[in-house]
Amino acid sequence: MMPPRRAPSLLARLFLRIGALFMAVVALIAGATFLVARHSVNEMYDDQLVVGARVLRFLMSDELKAAEHAPPAADAHEHRAMPPGERALLSSEDRRAFGSYAEWRMFRVWVGGRLAMQSGIGPPESAPPTAAGFRDLNHAGVDWRIYVLTAPEHALTVEVGERSGIRRDLLAAVMLSLAGPLLLLAALAAWLIWAALRDGLHVLRALLDEIGRRSPRDLSPVGFRAWPRDLYPLIRAINGLLDRVAGSLQHERRFLDDAAHQLRTPLAGVKLQAQMIAQEPDAAERRVLIAGLLASVDRASTLTDDLLTLARLDAGDVAASTEVGDLQAETAAAIADLAPLAASRDVALSFEGPGALAGGDPVLLRLVAANLIENAIHHAPARSEVEVRLSRTPDGRRLVVTDNGPGIPDAGERARVMQRFQRGRDGGGAGSGLGLSIVVAALDFLGGRLRLEPRADGLGGLQVTADLPDEARAA
Repeated sequence: MMPPRRAPSLLARLFLRIGALFMAVVALIAGATFLVARHSVNEMYDDQLVVGARVLRFLMSDELKAAEHAPPAADAHEHRAMPPGERALLSSEDRRAFGSYAEWRMFRVWVGGRLAMQSGIGPPESAPPTAAGFRDLNHAGVDWRIYVLTAPEHALTVEVGERSGIRRDLLAAVMLSLAGPLLLLAALAAWLIWAALRDGLHVLRALLDEIGRRSPRDLSPVGFRAWPRDLYPLIRAINGLLDRVAGSLQHERRFLDDAAHQLRTPLAGVKLQAQMIAQEPDAAERRVLIAGLLASVDRASTLTDDLLTLARLDAGDVAASTEVGDLQAETAAAIADLAPLAASRDVALSFEGPGALAGGDPVLLRLVAANLIENAIHHAPARSEVEVRLSRTPDGRRLVVTDNGPGIPDAGERARVMQRFQRGRDGGGAGSGLGLSIVVAALDFLGGRLRLEPRADGLGGLQVTADLPDEARAA
């Protein structure tokens, strides 16, 4: 299956995520820089306003002292030369010096609650400010930052201010000067991130290339030593997948080998019987041969079904069921299905046990009960009885099937007959030798176990016990 053409590569995804993170960090740095720069600019300009107000207060100190001791008419001529409302609080040199200062700053001087001097710019004010310190105001769409200095001993109030736009212009110039280096840093970092990611993913591409060069038969695990530690989880996952694939192939090969080996003889018998039927002139003898042929076909069909069931159990390929089976109900159904076979062999079936033994997949429960009961019927002699008992145990539920057949007295042989294609020494009838191995596989899937023992009453025969937990694992 080809990947979607528009699917982004892993390199692109990592680059975008790391790039976004880097740009977020750059944005945070730029924001922090802006805040620090704004604070520094405001602090610097505020300090200049404070210094300007103090310098202005210092330059007026001599004039203020002289005004306190001079007669009121002494400065009449000078007052007439001043603008209305102003007093000569600064010398001509100081006024010229403050002329350039006033080009981009404003100042006002209040003496005794009256405006004594002011610059040509600044917002209008009809009364002196009541509180010292900084204040912000807006006049005609222009923002002003003003510092107020008071001298109570002279009834003096000095205001020095400036347009706030000056600060914003300086802050914009600072940020623009930093924008170039930040953009250059971002471009360089993006290139370095891309190069580093591409180099780092080269190891991953090398790992993929090594796996891609393998032949379909090479399912050996990938070694760890040649790869960085960061790839160990990926290598473990790949090795786990290879191990599961190898197990599936082994199950398939085992099934094919078993099927080829076990079906060879029945198919050869079917072919021989068909040839004999074709050559037999007598109709009565042909009917006998046809009956034998049908029996051989039935045995081959049974063997094929058993092989397929065992293969599915080995591979864990059992269809999931949403139903919870009841061991009592499934065992009763298996006995009903096998009643004609028991009648044909003159074997009686007895059944006892409590109901509501729920838990586990119903198909597997029926499979376990049917195979154990059918195996007992095949080994039981005529006019005997096969006993089927259900009970509860401290750990779960138990199914016991007992027959009066020859039994298996040797413990080693009892373990051997639970393996595939193994029958008891008595020949075991016409079975395929897969019944007990199917039961073992089904019980393993359900979390149970199988035991073969001599009959507890000592009368001979075999007692087969299947133990299942209360919470049997559903398929």
